[in-house]
Amino acid sequence: MGAGIIQASGISGSLDAKNIVLGVLEKAIEISNLQNLAVHVDVPELTATIPVATYGSGKTGVGEWENTVIDGTTFTNVDFALDKDRIKIGRSDEAKYKSRAGDPLAIQKSGAAMVLANMLDTRIVNALQTSPQTAATSAIWSTVTNNPMQDFAKAVAAIRPYKADFCIMPSAVWAKFVGNDYTGKYATGSTAEMGKAITTIPGLELKVYINEQVTAKSCIVGCSGAPAVAVGNGPVIVREEDSMSGGVIYQVDVFRQAKAPILKTTGSLNMGAYQLTAVIS
Repeated sequence: MGAGIIQASGISGSLDAKNIVLGVLEKAIEISNLQNLAVHVDVPELTATIPVATYGSGKTGVGEWENTVIDGTTFTNVDFALDKDRIKIGRSDEAKYKSRAGDPLAIQKSGAAMVLANMLDTRIVNALQTSPQTAATSAIWSTVTNNPMQDFAKAVAAIRPYKADFCIMPSAVWAKFVGNDYTGKYATGSTAEMGKAITTIPGLELKVYINEQVTAKSCIVGCSGAPAVAVGNGPVIVREEDSMSGGVIYQVDVFRQAKAPILKTTGSLNMGAYQLTAVIS
């Protein structure tokens, strides 16, 4: 199950159950704020080991007939061991017969999609907060005359040669960000161009996302293309239960895992992620 690509063939269950779950999963992908920040890998058998070059090898000015080698690059293994997120929705006999004008599960499917999206976003944030590069800010953003751009510049520099393109902060940090003399002017933007981001920090081109799972008083800066985090997607299994209470219950298990760090610094920290701490008082 790749990001944004869900097929019924990847769902185990009856045709009716597949159709219900397909709608939930597609909606969940639309709702998720952070899934586009991760590289997605198919892991159909739940476990996989993927060798990754710590640094891409390259050379400029290659001459005619000159041979090049992988120079200065080490390989590390990324081990996936997927577990599952589970949701349940139900349709009573009464709902089945009374809801002839529409789908009695429509509201539940929307709610289930929201829960699955939040579960995925939480997994991604938790992975990003596993061994990131980290440092306290030079001065707290709560004081409106302190400039957050200095701290963003430090984080962006630490991620190079990869280009940082996002930052994630909890609402409390966002509130101080928009109240700061230097960054308050960046609190609005064109949502059509930013997708799920709240705004973009000009110059550094960092898209700003809000997520409450980020550690309080901190902010994560990262590079989606490094990648900063990888999501392993496995099978989706749906089970139907004809309940003696009078209805049908659908149980949906989505196997997945978010992993980081993928690319590492010499100190085994996440090359693609930097966490600013002590951001606010």
